Amino acid sequence: MLLLIGGYQSGYAQLYFPEDMVKVTAQIRDDMTGNVIPYVNVINQRIRGGTMADKEGKFSLQADPSDTLTFKSIGYLDKKVPVSELMNKEGATVTMAPVRYLLDGAEVTAEGPKVNMTGVPKAKMSKTPSELRGEFDKKPGVLTAIFHPTSFLYYKLSKDEKEKRNTLAAIRNEREWQLFSLVYNKEVASKLTGLKGDELDKFMVYFNAYCNLSFNSNSYEVEKRIRELYKEYKSREEELKVEP
Repeated sequence: MLLLIGGYQSGYAQLYFPEDMVKVTAQIRDDMTGNVIPYVNVINQRIRGGTMADKEGKFSLQADPSDTLTFKSIGYLDKKVPVSELMNKEGATVTMAPVRYLLDGAEVTAEGPKVNMTGVPKAKMSKTPSELRGEFDKKPGVLTAIFHPTSFLYYKLSKDEKEKRNTLAAIRNEREWQLFSLVYNKEVASKLTGLKGDELDKFMVYFNAYCNLSFNSNSYEVEKRIRELYKEYKSREEELKVEP
């Protein structure tokens, strides 16, 4: 039995002869990008051996035409290629597919930026301690004076901080007037009262003194207030005419 087994193994080994070996040369590339894949392990499973590709993804080895080469590299799926497909080919290329992981879906939610109706971005005091950061006109509370006296005095006495607050107030006032003038202007007043020229200018002075409207008043509120003050204005005009 031992002789038969030994003879079988000897006969099996003789199926591969040195003169039948061929030289296999190829370059390994990514099948998506076409970039070379360096240092790939090239394994011949029959002989439990092989080689490694160089930094350009090129390799060369001797193999039997019936062998199959296995290519292994981190981040890529294993690739098996018969030697018969690579032999006697100049510039042969082996492509490998990168590993792709199917991830669970993720729900993405976000909150859009809040609209600043005044058009003036909320500024930050870069040199001010964190407990005092915010809008320039926001005054520090009593607790700040107790627990952070240095910061409190900085806010109160710093020339730079006063200039920042004054600048922001001027910007805000200018912006508020621009918004308010969209619904409050001489054209609207003239349309509602029928006044023109100097008479319209006199009424506008009166209206400015007694309108008491905020900058964000809507057009209905403005028109209503114009009509109310116009009646008062006409009444006063009549009283002045009656007086001796």
